[in-house]
Amino acid sequence: MDNFLIIEDYIFLDIIILEIIQNGIPRQVHIRSDHFNSMSDLLFFQHFRLKKETVLFLLQKIEDRIEYDHNWNNSVSPINQLLICLRYYATGCHQLSLAFFGGMDKSTVNRIIKRVTLAICHLSQQYIKLPETEDQKRNIQLEFFGIAAFPKVIGAVDCTHIKIQSPGGDDAEIFRNRKNFFSLNVQAAVDANYKFLNLVARWPGSTHDNTI
Repeated sequence: MDNFLIIEDYIFLDIIILEIIQNGIPRQVHIRSDHFNSMSDLLFFQHFRLKKETVLFLLQKIEDRIEYDHNWNNSVSPINQLLICLRYYATGCHQLSLAFFGGMDKSTVNRIIKRVTLAICHLSQQYIKLPETEDQKRNIQLEFFGIAAFPKVIGAVDCTHIKIQSPGGDDAEIFRNRKNFFSLNVQAAVDANYKFLNLVARWPGSTHDNTI
């Protein structure tokens, strides 16, 4: 009986090998979950740190830039690309975990993060800008005055260290900050409602705030 089972296994293996020779290795198709529609509003916010309506607004702004012009190899839809990228922003988790979460290969996740990030960055000049008119400046001043009774303020400025991996190379140590980890020293200016007015993210961690 055992010999029969062994022979049967070999026959089954031969059939699989023959199919691969004739048809090639079967293409793996990943099953992707519909996180946008399947999650409650609360669970969605906990996973992606944005409300669904905000995600739809952002999707509308970048969809043309991230949508594939074909459907080869089960291409990832714009909404799923955006959600994968937002999940990465929200958690900073390993791309292998994101691949499992999104139902796709790790290499695909890597390309999506870069693709979507560039599309979002393209919007920066449209939304991140200092007040341009006297009315805009006056409104911001009034809002700040309402918070702390401090006059003629049009922005709050500060710097923060964004942790990064060591970039390596001869200049790696200039990214090590005074707290002994590698970072970018990023300066941000916001209005009274925490809306970004200006962002500078090009200085290594060892740079003093005064220089920025």
